[in-house]
Amino acid sequence: MAEAQQGFQGMPANTAELDMIEVGNLSFAVEYRHVGFEEGPSVHVFGELEGSFEEILRFDCFNKAPHYHYGFSYIDQPPVPIDPAAVGDPLAWVCRCIQTRLPEMLARAEASALGADCNRESLLNVAETLEKRGRDLMPNA
Repeated sequence: MAEAQQGFQGMPANTAELDMIEVGNLSFAVEYRHVGFEEGPSVHVFGELEGSFEEILRFDCFNKAPHYHYGFSYIDQPPVPIDPAAVGDPLAWVCRCIQTRLPEMLARAEASALGADCNRESLLNVAETLEKRGRDLMPNA
């Protein structure tokens, strides 16, 4: 991994309270979060980097300003906005990204080695499970 700065753009996920989905060397979870005046499902992707369990990607599908983070727990990078006008429903878009673009996103997060176990069938199952769980957590679901 390149020289990465340690730092959080927000609060780290409490992995002890998340219902993890394990696939190869990756772990996935979704939770409903309230942050200030924002709320919505957050999708997490975890993996081991240099002997440490890290949050590789975080997708905050918030009501007002949905966004995502590369290398959430180990790279000091700004959040990337998700434009609902362009992508439609943020949670559905995130799950499509996990299904079809995860290896590329892991590489961007300086975690390309973790993409080796990504196969289309397992990622489809993960994406479907995450979307269902995320929808079930939403008010008025």
